[in-house]
Amino acid sequence: MWHGMAHFDPYQPYRSRLLTMEEIKRLSVLRPGRLVLDTALCWLAILAAWTVVALRPAWWTALAAVPVIGSRYYALFILGHDGMHRRLLDRIPDNDLYCDLLLLGPIGAITRLNNKNHLYHHIYLADDRDPDRHKHCCANKADAFAFAGFLTGLTSVGRSAANVFLRSQAAAKTDGYGLRDFLILAAWQGALIAGLSAAIGWWAYPVLWLAPVYVFMFLADNVRSFAEHSQPEADSRADRHRLITYRSNALERLFLAPLNMNLHVAHHLFPSVPYYNLPPADALMRERGPLEGLEWRESYLGYLWRYFRSLPLPECRRELARMGLSRP
Repeated sequence: MWHGMAHFDPYQPYRSRLLTMEEIKRLSVLRPGRLVLDTALCWLAILAAWTVVALRPAWWTALAAVPVIGSRYYALFILGHDGMHRRLLDRIPDNDLYCDLLLLGPIGAITRLNNKNHLYHHIYLADDRDPDRHKHCCANKADAFAFAGFLTGLTSVGRSAANVFLRSQAAAKTDGYGLRDFLILAAWQGALIAGLSAAIGWWAYPVLWLAPVYVFMFLADNVRSFAEHSQPEADSRADRHRLITYRSNALERLFLAPLNMNLHVAHHLFPSVPYYNLPPADALMRERGPLEGLEWRESYLGYLWRYFRSLPLPECRRELARMGLSRP
C-alpha cells in the first residue's frame, strides 16, 4: 500500500504508551449530533453575515462580514478534515456524502479524492514523501523574503492547489471526478455565484466568498500547519520532533485552530479520535509523560515571531542547495 518503502516514524512509541487501547476505543466513539450542531452553527453564522450585508450593503458591513464568513468556513473545513479521516459518521458512504455536500464541496474538494493524500501526510510526516512537507519544512523558508512569500500564499497556493486537485486524484487511484462529484461542485458554485449576486451584488461572490476563504481558511491553515510541524532548524533535525500542540488563547484558536485543532499532537498520534474528544485525549497524554520529542507551545503568533527572529537559516539554505532547488 505504501510502495514497499521503509519509513522512519519517530512517534510510534508514543502511540503504544500514552493511551491504552480501551481509552482510544472510548475516545473514538462518534457523536453525530455534535457534528450536526457544529455544522449548523457555522453555516448559520455565514448566512447571518451575508444577510446583514444584503440588508445594509456598505463597505463597513462587508468588511465586518469577511472575518465571520472566513473563520466560520475554516471551522467547516476542519470538520471536513475529520471527514477525510472518515471520522464524521460510521458508514464511509454517509461520511463522504455529508462531507462533500456540507463541508468541502463549497471549495471544490471531494472527500474520496483527498482522503489518501491527507493520510500520506500523517504517515510520511517526517519524510520527503509527505505531500504537505512544503508547508512546514524550512528549506523554502530560510530567509525573510521566502517566509513572507509562504505566509501570503504567493509561493504556496499553487502547490496546495495541485495537492487538492491533481495529486489527490492520483493518490486515490480512481478515474477522478465522477458525475456525482461534478453535480455537487457545480450546484455549490452556481448557488454561491447566483445567490450572492442576486441578494447583494455582482461583487459579493469574490468579496464575500473567495476573499474570506482565501485569507481566513487557506492562509490560516497554512500558518497552522506550518506552526504545528516546524522548527527553526535544519529539516534533518526537525524531522525528529515535528509534533506540536498549542495551548494558545481563544482569539488565536478562533481564527487559526477552531474546533480543537490546536491539540495537534493528540490528533496525529490518534487520528481515530474525533475533534470533540481531543481535549480529554490531550489531558490523558500529558498525565502519562515523559513527553520528550513532543512539544506544547503557548502561542501561534508568538512562534511565528520567534521563527522570523531566527532568520536567515543558513543550514536550511544549504539543504536547499543540496537538493538542487532554487528559492520557491
